[in-house]
Amino acid sequence: MSAIPTPFPSATPLSEAARMAHLQSDLDTIARTAPGRLGIAVVDVTTGQRFSVRGDDAFPLASVAKLAIATVAFRMSDQRKIDLDERISITRGDLRRGSDIADDHPRGASLAVWELIRAMLVTSDNTASDVVLRRVGGPRVVDDVLHRLNVRNLTIRKSEAELAADVRAKRTFAFGGENVGTPNAIASLLVGIATQRFTLVDATNEFLLDLDDVVTGRGRLHAGLPATFRLAHKTGTSATIDGTTDATNDAGLVTLPDGRRVAVVAFLAESGSDEPAREAVLARVARAVAIAYAP
Repeated sequence: MSAIPTPFPSATPLSEAARMAHLQSDLDTIARTAPGRLGIAVVDVTTGQRFSVRGDDAFPLASVAKLAIATVAFRMSDQRKIDLDERISITRGDLRRGSDIADDHPRGASLAVWELIRAMLVTSDNTASDVVLRRVGGPRVVDDVLHRLNVRNLTIRKSEAELAADVRAKRTFAFGGENVGTPNAIASLLVGIATQRFTLVDATNEFLLDLDDVVTGRGRLHAGLPATFRLAHKTGTSATIDGTTDATNDAGLVTLPDGRRVAVVAFLAESGSDEPAREAVLARVARAVAIAYAP
């Protein structure tokens, strides 16, 4: 008579407290082994529980700054200072590199504000970003609104055209006069969006929460999440100067299968690695969050 096989013992599920402790440890390990300076912020929207690594350090935002500009534009729309259906004339002088609008309308165009906001968020369109930034009143107005919303340590000082001029001059993204922010500041911005503290109208708030069709950075946070998770996010990437990339960024709201939301921010600066390696670091951050919140 053959022996009955002994089944493998099943793993004992970790308590939530243990999983959260593991999350901080995992994030510390990812940052310690990253090819560059990695900043992370993770915030549970419901409970406010926060995890971070270099969460209060300044990082270049790159195109993550567009999320802040769009939030200010939507808030001004809620306050009837901007009409989202207003059409803005875009001239040849407004066209920027890295822009589908520039490619599709080389002689200029007339587009509604909401179309421009969608373009700057979904395809990270630089023409759209600069036109919207101008329409809201410029970097100083964006900073003032963010300050009134109590979003600290987040500064928008330059348009995409000005940043491109810096790249052409081979000026690095030193933290003196650029668009910079901390992971914790961007996480706070995301939490404010998720809780409708910044945007007052359901339609505009849902627009920001539905950014799961972003076409940039699919190898970053998105690549580390299971298919049952949703991600509304904005990426940012700087130019590579003399072999160093100062910004490989992703920031977004992860919606779990049970409806809970978690803000996740991962900024990789000063990296000499190629893009796939840099993006894989951000995917590891998302994977650690997924394991902690939905084991």
